[in-house]
Amino acid sequence: MDPKLLRVAQSGSVNALYSLLQKDPCILQNVDVLPFIHTPLHEASSTGKIDLAMELMILKPSFAKKLNEDGLTPLHLAVENHQAELALELVKFDPSLVRIRGRGGMTPLHLVAKEGDVELLTEFILVCPESITDATLNGETALHIAVISDRYEELKVLRGWMQRMRKGDASTTEIQVLNKRDRKGNTALHLAAYNNNHQNKRGMTALDALRANGPQMNTETESIIKTSGGKSGMSLSRVNTTSVFLSKPVTFREYCSTGMARYRSRMSDGTRNSLLVITALIITATYQTAAQPQDTDQFEKLSVEQIILEIVLLWGFNSMAFFLAIALTFILLPIGRAYTWWYIFITAPLICSYAISVYLKYNMTILFVMYVMVAFGFLIYVLVFYVKWKRTTRKKVPKPRIELISQGLETMV
Repeated sequence: MDPKLLRVAQSGSVNALYSLLQKDPCILQNVDVLPFIHTPLHEASSTGKIDLAMELMILKPSFAKKLNEDGLTPLHLAVENHQAELALELVKFDPSLVRIRGRGGMTPLHLVAKEGDVELLTEFILVCPESITDATLNGETALHIAVISDRYEELKVLRGWMQRMRKGDASTTEIQVLNKRDRKGNTALHLAAYNNNHQNKRGMTALDALRANGPQMNTETESIIKTSGGKSGMSLSRVNTTSVFLSKPVTFREYCSTGMARYRSRMSDGTRNSLLVITALIITATYQTAAQPQDTDQFEKLSVEQIILEIVLLWGFNSMAFFLAIALTFILLPIGRAYTWWYIFITAPLICSYAISVYLKYNMTILFVMYVMVAFGFLIYVLVFYVKWKRTTRKKVPKPRIELISQGLETMV
């Protein structure tokens, strides 16, 4: 790089840059001609000169994707030198920078998983979700690197993100990333099992550190700390950032809502509209069946078998079709709180009207039997979802292809 341009990059002065351009308008173009070079944007990114870096991004966007002689982009250098604010500005300008491969196939996402910064890692996967599938030349994803580098919090964020993805192919992506094997044939779960990773003592307060001494704890010191307002780490209030949210285990409610969102995403608009028409017809037909008047004299002449067939089976299945059609319509609705509440306000009176219509035809005992059947079917459906959710919370480690020694992760041939 031209020494004059290097001095401008080190100073971080935007005015000095334009003064240099007035004297030599081709100076940036001369730098861009070379395939591998330490550009002014590399220098500004590594030293945290945000104003100059963003000005260079406007003048020469190609600098952001250029590798220097060490095989690193400006974003790589920003992460490596812990310039988080500048790194965020770069990815806001161009989210695809997160996926650029540098030396060894290492992307900025891999590097932040190695260096450790949960907030920056969260921002990277938010602006570029596809980057979670990228792997290095050794076949290592960001999950592999987080495990190898003992970045427990970063690993929890990546895992929580994959479980909460709502795109149509989210399930496939999750399985693909979790089962991705490196060159030695090991998944991230293998490495986690060998390392026996557990959360360390980071985040301990003075009271936590004192109580860690067990019976040897000085009770007078504990009293002084508590009197002075000292608290344990568990009792401290924490800022509910996105990274904290992603680090938490997926609840059953989140699992169900994510499953519905993924189902919607996999469906085309034409298919959704067709299904909405079908569910509307089913709701109309089943409701009209319930609204038809019942001949009481004819009902009294029916035998026990006919009563079971007509009331329990006919009305039980009719009610199941009615409620399932309403449930499917709810799933097919566009995502949004306003849609949800309007749907509830509309369907709640409709369901009450249906139940009252059936009640006016028959006595309470028969009505109770019918709705026990409906409730039983609904519970079975919920139970299936619950079992699937519990299976996702289990820590399963597939059998490795190559056995590893716990100490040092050395391969055994």
